[in-house]
Amino acid sequence: MRKQDHIHTHALLAEVTRYLIENETMSDEMLSAYDALETRPSSIHKSKQDHREAVMVLSRTIEPCLKETDTDSPDQSLNR
Repeated sequence: MRKQDHIHTHALLAEVTRYLIENETMSDEMLSAYDALETRPSSIHKSKQDHREAVMVLSRTIEPCLKETDTDSPDQSLNR
Protein backbone atom coordinates (compact mmCIF):
# COMPACT_ATOMS: atom_id res chain seq x y z
CA MET A 1 0.00 0.00 0.00
CA ARG A 2 1.02 3.56 -0.56
CA LYS A 3 1.49 6.04 2.29
CA GLN A 4 -1.79 7.72 1.36
CA ASP A 5 -3.60 4.36 1.71
CA HIS A 6 -2.11 3.83 5.16
CA ILE A 7 -3.18 7.33 6.24
CA HIS A 8 -6.71 6.71 4.94
CA THR A 9 -6.95 3.35 6.74
CA HIS A 10 -5.55 4.99 9.88
CA ALA A 11 -8.26 7.68 9.71
CA LEU A 12 -11.01 5.08 9.27
CA LEU A 13 -9.79 3.06 12.25
CA ALA A 14 -9.57 6.24 14.33
CA GLU A 15 -13.25 6.89 13.54
CA VAL A 16 -14.21 3.34 14.55
CA THR A 17 -12.23 3.83 17.77
CA ARG A 18 -14.05 7.11 18.47
CA TYR A 19 -17.38 5.35 17.91
CA LEU A 20 -16.46 2.54 20.32
CA ILE A 21 -15.38 4.99 23.01
CA GLU A 22 -18.52 7.13 22.62
CA ASN A 23 -20.71 4.04 22.94
CA GLU A 24 -18.78 2.84 25.99
CA THR A 25 -17.70 -0.37 24.29
CA MET A 26 -14.06 0.64 24.73
CA SER A 27 -12.24 2.75 27.31
CA ASP A 28 -9.67 5.46 26.66
CA GLU A 29 -7.15 3.51 28.74
CA MET A 30 -7.02 0.81 26.07
CA LEU A 31 -5.31 3.28 23.74
CA SER A 32 -2.09 3.66 25.73
CA ALA A 33 0.02 1.78 23.15
CA TYR A 34 -1.50 3.84 20.33
CA ASP A 35 -1.02 7.11 22.22
CA ALA A 36 2.65 6.23 22.82
CA LEU A 37 3.22 6.16 19.05
CA GLU A 38 2.34 9.86 18.76
CA THR A 39 1.13 9.31 15.19
CA ARG A 40 -2.34 10.51 14.26
CA PRO A 41 -4.11 10.35 10.89
CA SER A 42 -3.45 14.08 10.53
CA SER A 43 0.31 13.54 11.03
CA ILE A 44 1.01 13.51 7.31
CA HIS A 45 4.69 14.32 7.89
CA LYS A 46 5.16 10.96 9.63
CA SER A 47 6.51 8.06 7.60
CA LYS A 48 4.55 5.33 5.88
CA GLN A 49 5.95 2.88 8.45
CA ASP A 50 4.71 5.07 11.33
CA HIS A 51 1.17 5.03 9.92
CA ARG A 52 1.40 1.30 9.22
CA GLU A 53 2.39 0.67 12.83
CA ALA A 54 -0.47 2.88 14.07
CA VAL A 55 -2.92 0.91 11.90
CA MET A 56 -1.64 -2.37 13.33
CA VAL A 57 -1.84 -1.17 16.94
CA LEU A 58 -5.35 0.25 16.49
CA SER A 59 -6.49 -2.93 14.76
CA ARG A 60 -5.25 -5.14 17.58
CA THR A 61 -6.76 -2.81 20.19
CA ILE A 62 -10.26 -2.53 18.73
CA GLU A 63 -10.65 -6.12 17.51
CA PRO A 64 -11.88 -7.55 20.84
CA CYS A 65 -14.30 -4.62 21.23
CA LEU A 66 -15.76 -5.17 17.78
CA LYS A 67 -16.43 -8.80 18.59
CA GLU A 68 -18.49 -7.63 21.59
CA THR A 69 -20.43 -5.03 19.57
CA ASP A 70 -23.63 -6.23 17.92
CA THR A 71 -23.89 -4.01 14.84
CA ASP A 72 -26.70 -6.12 13.39
CA SER A 73 -29.26 -4.62 15.75
CA PRO A 74 -31.15 -1.65 14.24
CA ASP A 75 -30.48 0.67 17.16
CA GLN A 76 -26.68 0.35 16.87
CA SER A 77 -25.61 1.64 13.51
CA LEU A 78 -22.31 3.20 12.48
CA ASN A 79 -24.22 5.61 10.25
CA ARG A 80 -26.08 7.59 12.89
